[in-house]
Amino acid sequence: MKPLPTSLAPRLLSTLILWGLIIAVVTMKWEIGYCLLIVGAALGSLWEYFWLLKVSNLPRNWRIGYTAGISLLLGNCWLLHHLHNAASLTTGGGMIFAFDAGVIVVTTLVLFFREFFRPQHVERASAEGIAFTLFGVAYIPWLFSFVLKILYLTPCTATGTLTGTYYVLFLLVLTKFADVGAFLCGSLFGKHLFCPNISPKKTWEGFFGALALSLVSSLIFYYLFRQQLSLLTPSLVILLSLGLAPVGIAGDLAESLLKRSLSTKDSSHTLPGIGGGMDLIDSLLFTAPFFYFILQFLLMRS
Repeated sequence: MKPLPTSLAPRLLSTLILWGLIIAVVTMKWEIGYCLLIVGAALGSLWEYFWLLKVSNLPRNWRIGYTAGISLLLGNCWLLHHLHNAASLTTGGGMIFAFDAGVIVVTTLVLFFREFFRPQHVERASAEGIAFTLFGVAYIPWLFSFVLKILYLTPCTATGTLTGTYYVLFLLVLTKFADVGAFLCGSLFGKHLFCPNISPKKTWEGFFGALALSLVSSLIFYYLFRQQLSLLTPSLVILLSLGLAPVGIAGDLAESLLKRSLSTKDSSHTLPGIGGGMDLIDSLLFTAPFFYFILQFLLMRS
């Protein structure tokens, strides 16, 4: 067994603070608080993305991209709140995806018009600036907006309380405890490299540790809140854990690939032991859309 990594203590402190903040908002049942946490995490990560492009001297249109990210996330909050008051997203979700597509289309047009009137026109820089900006908007705020969509997916209670909160918490437990399992088992027992060309510290021991801890924590959470997670069953929880945990690992690897291509280790040092916002939400960017569509399918069958 290897010694515990020195980053464990600051990572544990950051994790406890973040979970404490989430639990506080859930306890208060504060709808605006949920949105602030989700929107803040996405916009902070988008800011880090454009900062990484800047330090790598890559072209980007960060003002247009950031405006698109803000519009996408705040528009989702507003529309989801009003759609949720009218009906479940099972019947009203089409408007949300039409809005998302509209933001992407307008952003694409604005980026091209910006290049039409640029004083010094460089073809390759123009194409790269458009591509990097659009990728940032799709990769971070749009993918993370599925957490908002899950939050509002199921009908609220008679008192107006959001029931999607427990599905968001389930997703967080499943995904983030997989991260913890990968970190601990990889740090203590890791010998066999998993994907050395992208992340030289990831190991197969960490991979299976992620699956194990994700499975155990998801089942514990499910049995604690079984009544609130009525769409799920024990067998489905097992399948979700074994299926989504690898998807979360792929999300982590995707961000590692992005950082490696930009010659950086962490997106920032905002969260001691973890890194930045992108390091925090990278796995959720991949698991949230999958989980949303699975829940959508379960709702349509119920």
